[in-house]
Amino acid sequence: MTSIDRYNYAFDPEGDAWAARLLRRLPPQGTVLELGPGPGAMTRVMVDRGYQVTVVENDPEALKCLEALGVEIIAGDLESDGWVKRLEGRRFDAILACDVLEHLREPDQALNALAGLMQPMGQLIISVPNVAYAGIVAGLTLGMFDYTEKGLLDRTHLRFFTRRGIERMLFECGWSPRSWEACRLPIERSEFDRFWSALPGSMRHNLSSICADFDVYEWMVVATLPLDAPTWELKSARSEMEKLRDEMQALKLVHAQEHASLLEHQKAFAEAKEIIASQQADVKALQSGVEKLQAEKEALAAPPPAPPTWRDRLRRRLG
Repeated sequence: MTSIDRYNYAFDPEGDAWAARLLRRLPPQGTVLELGPGPGAMTRVMVDRGYQVTVVENDPEALKCLEALGVEIIAGDLESDGWVKRLEGRRFDAILACDVLEHLREPDQALNALAGLMQPMGQLIISVPNVAYAGIVAGLTLGMFDYTEKGLLDRTHLRFFTRRGIERMLFECGWSPRSWEACRLPIERSEFDRFWSALPGSMRHNLSSICADFDVYEWMVVATLPLDAPTWELKSARSEMEKLRDEMQALKLVHAQEHASLLEHQKAFAEAKEIIASQQADVKALQSGVEKLQAEKEALAAPPPAPPTWRDRLRRRLG
């Protein structure tokens, strides 16, 4: 597998893929700085959506793919300061550092540099693998920590993060984490399945019950500059209010539909009661007619009375 193949993937931009969820964190429009985009799987979607995208990449094969997308390319190593100098004086509405920081020896240097490239109220969107994933813990329990071609233990990963670790680094570099999102992956579907299944059931239960985030494969965090905190809180509150308003409107619509359906059911029930009452009256009338006919039938079927004898006639005369 070449270095370019490792990061060349397709995904549904409107689906639930991790890349799609990351892109949904972008503002509706504006300028985006993407660090380490590889061949441009996410870049292509942003271009199609009308964003003005600038990328920083140093892989020669990836640069060829990016050139075909028509984006602004800064060919540079994120471990140096050359790319920062070329962007001096520029400001972006959003910066993407997705699956990038774990490849750097000094990721804090990149985070420090990004503060000067952010527009007021801009968003830094980061995703990093979670080294506290229970699959890795299972492997460690069995004495295994082997690098692979891709995945959480990709052989090109130089740094490892937990949620607390990346949060601490952000604070130290002058960023304020605002929201988190987890990419959860059942251990049985991961590259650590064989380690997980090798553990006793009681140990798997303990690992999964100790930490609620045991199955978090990657973390996403959206961070802003501290000076934007009051405005960000207001924006978040408004966004939450709009979300609640939309949910309430949806509930009202559902309630109205259910109420209309209930009225229809009540009307149908009343009509059914009338029909049943009418049918019951008809049944009673039919039963009465049947009983009358049965009596008449029995009367007709009875034997005729015997003719009076001469003694009976004599008694009537003497009477």
